Amino acid sequence: MSRRTDHDTPRQPSQIAILRFLRIHGPAARIDIGNATGLSPATVTSLTADLIAQGLVKETQGAPNGTNGNNGQSATRGRPKVLLDLVPGAACVVGVKLTINLVEIALGNFKGEIERSIQHSINTRDLDETSLVTTLCDLIDQFISDNRDIAPNPPIGIGIAIQGVADSNSGEIIWSPALRNRHIAITKPLRERFGGIVQMSNDANCIATAITQNNDLGGNGDFAVIMLGYGVGMGLVLNGAVYNGHFGAAAEFGHMKYQPDGPLCNCGRRGCIEAYIGDYAILRDASGLIDMPDANNLHPSEKQMMDLVKRARDGHEDLADLFRHAGKVLGYGIANLIALLGPERILITGSGARAYDLMEPEIERGLREAQVPELRNGPKIIHLPWDKDLALQGAIGQSLLRHDESMFANPPAN
Repeated sequence: MSRRTDHDTPRQPSQIAILRFLRIHGPAARIDIGNATGLSPATVTSLTADLIAQGLVKETQGAPNGTNGNNGQSATRGRPKVLLDLVPGAACVVGVKLTINLVEIALGNFKGEIERSIQHSINTRDLDETSLVTTLCDLIDQFISDNRDIAPNPPIGIGIAIQGVADSNSGEIIWSPALRNRHIAITKPLRERFGGIVQMSNDANCIATAITQNNDLGGNGDFAVIMLGYGVGMGLVLNGAVYNGHFGAAAEFGHMKYQPDGPLCNCGRRGCIEAYIGDYAILRDASGLIDMPDANNLHPSEKQMMDLVKRARDGHEDLADLFRHAGKVLGYGIANLIALLGPERILITGSGARAYDLMEPEIERGLREAQVPELRNGPKIIHLPWDKDLALQGAIGQSLLRHDESMFANPPAN
C-alpha cells in the first residue's frame, strides 16, 4: 500500500481511520497501523500523539521482541513491543434493542465492548408514540443512574436497534411488529432528552455493523447478512459501510415477494419471503399439523421453536418439510440477491437459523432452480451460528462510528 506523507494527509479522516482500526483489531503497533491505513510512520506518530493527548488512545506493552510463541518464553532478550489501544473509559454509549414485548439496554465502552446489560419485559404493543418515548426515557434514565460506578459521565450517544422497518435518516420507526402504530418518530425526542447523538437502525443493519467491527467474523469486503428469527431481515455492506438507501430504509429482503397471492405477512401484504420463513410463519403452519395448545402465534418462544426443530429432526416428516420449504424459499430469495448485487459473501444467521441443517439442502436446490447458470459460481454462502445477539453490539458500534465523525468535525477547544 502506498503511503501518504504528512503534508498531504487530511487529519480528520486519518484519525477516524486509526480509531476504527484499533476498535476492530485491538492493540496494535504503530507500524501495523501505518501498513493497514497507508499512513506514513511520521503521520501515524503525529496523529496518535494527538489521540493520546485527548485521552482516547494509550500505550500498552505487548510481548517482547524475539518471543518465539512457546508459552511466552523468549529465545532472545528484547524490549517489549509498544502497542496502542483505545482507552475503554474515554466515553460510553447506550445501546437499546426493541423487539416484541422486550426492551434490552446495554452500556458500551469506547472500544465497543458491552460492559453491562439489562432486559425489561414490557407489553410493547400497548405503547403508543407518547408512551413509547416516555418508557424508553425512563428506562434509559434508570440504567444510566444504576451504572454510574463504571460510567460516571453522561453517554456520548444512544444507538437503537429496531425490529422491523426503520428510517435511519429521519429517525422514524416506519413499521415494527413490536408496535401497533406506524410512523413513530423516536430519535428526536430522545436527543432532546439526553443530548448527544441518537441513531436508530433496524436490527439486521445493526448486525451487519457488528460484523464489520469484528475481525473474527470476516466482515471485510462487500457482503450481505440475512437474519432469520421472528421475521427476516438483511443488512447490506458495500465499500465497508452499511447501505441504508437514499430514503434511510433499504435491503428489506424479508419483504421481497416469493408468491403474490401467498400467505399473509405481518407487514400486511401477502407472499413476502418472511411469510414463509419467519418464526411466526413456521409456527402458524405447524399448528395445522400438530396439537399446539400453548402456541403464541404473535411471538413464538425459543422453547416452542426448538420443540418443532427437535420433532422434525426426530422423524416428523411434515414438520421437517416446513423447514425444508423455508430453505427453498430462502434459496429463491438469495438467487435474486445474487442476480441484483452479487456480494462477495452472504451470511445467514439469527435465532431462526436453528434448523439450518434441515434448510441447507433446499437452499441449494432453490438456488439451482432460480439462478441463471452463469451466476452459479457466485458468492460464498456462510452459516454464522447465533451464539450471541449481535444487534445490541451493532447499535453500540453505530453510535461510536457517528461519534468519531462528529468529534473530529467539531474538535474540542484548547
